[in-house]
Amino acid sequence: MKRHLKSKSYIIDTDICIEILRNNQRVISKIKNLPSDIDICTTIINAGELFYGAFHSDNPNQRIKEVMAFLNDITIMPLDLNAVEKYGEIKSRLRKLGQLIPDNDLFIASITIVNNGILVTQNIAHYKRISELKILGSSPKKLGV
Repeated sequence: MKRHLKSKSYIIDTDICIEILRNNQRVISKIKNLPSDIDICTTIINAGELFYGAFHSDNPNQRIKEVMAFLNDITIMPLDLNAVEKYGEIKSRLRKLGQLIPDNDLFIASITIVNNGILVTQNIAHYKRISELKILGSSPKKLGV
């Protein structure tokens, strides 16, 4: 799944990464059928969430190996100064509106925005509050979950 980084990216959220790790063939097929001129990535925040889930599972040793293999095969977008500035801007705006979402989701959105990415997620409810975020989302049924 790792590709050469292009000018635009599909950034897959943790929920989609989990379905790929579960070998959900319908989700995998939909990801593989995304346009090939756009890179498929995830973020360092998603990686952390995947490791948390692995350590918290019934079989941590096996799950950690699976997560590591998955992450070694995909581009991981870092959390950099541009992204943390965007995070501060978005969090301040959402706080003023009384519409805060979890910090991890804010970091994922910020990384996606500053990298001109499109977030692939089923978590539309939180992310739709961030107007400048491009989302390729769907109901779980449409994504094959």
